[in-house]
Amino acid sequence: MGNNKNHSPSRKQIAEYWIGKYISKEFKIIDFYEEGAELVITDPGEPECWACGMFNHKIYDNPKYDRLINTKSCMRIWNFPEVRYLQKAHIKSRMLDGENIPSNYFLLCKECHQESPDFVDDRYFYAYICYVRKNAYEISERRTRRMMRAIYETAYQMNKNILTVDKGFEQLPLAVEKMGLHITSFSLYTCAAGVVEGMDELNLKQLSKEDYEKMKSEFYKYNIYVDF
Repeated sequence: MGNNKNHSPSRKQIAEYWIGKYISKEFKIIDFYEEGAELVITDPGEPECWACGMFNHKIYDNPKYDRLINTKSCMRIWNFPEVRYLQKAHIKSRMLDGENIPSNYFLLCKECHQESPDFVDDRYFYAYICYVRKNAYEISERRTRRMMRAIYETAYQMNKNILTVDKGFEQLPLAVEKMGLHITSFSLYTCAAGVVEGMDELNLKQLSKEDYEKMKSEFYKYNIYVDF
């Protein structure tokens, strides 16, 4: 695969390169197991984020999945449309002379891709991967809080009732056509806008005292101090 800025290897090609490779305790890539080393790909048949482990269960609904899973062609699963949520993350960016070759890519979810370090020493990248794996639950909670804060901030500005946030999430698929990509993915506040779009308008006069206090406490939970 040449170093062409307009072309990158497929997810299948990237995954095939990394099968059987480990991240050592010193955050180096090795081709054999040693104490403390971690496989890059834990299960070739279930494409997941190589950092946090996020997995799209819709892959099981693909009619080709069952036909391929236990065959020599099982790696074709990595090119399924359901795997596109895994982004091709450069280990070393082109700005740092990184190449568009399988060995310079990891497959990560959007959040892990955005947070991953872009540094000349590859060990920082692999150290980040190992940290996320060990702290996946806490990191997921942190990301959820960040998303909810963005939603509440946007809802306050747009005069929306945050007590109807569940309705906003239900309507999110309908809002996707109104959402624009920032480079290759939806930004945090774009996603927040998509949720807020489906929420009810806030009418303080029709809000009970109990709901009013509940709404304020929801804002305060995310350190958002409002003035109605």
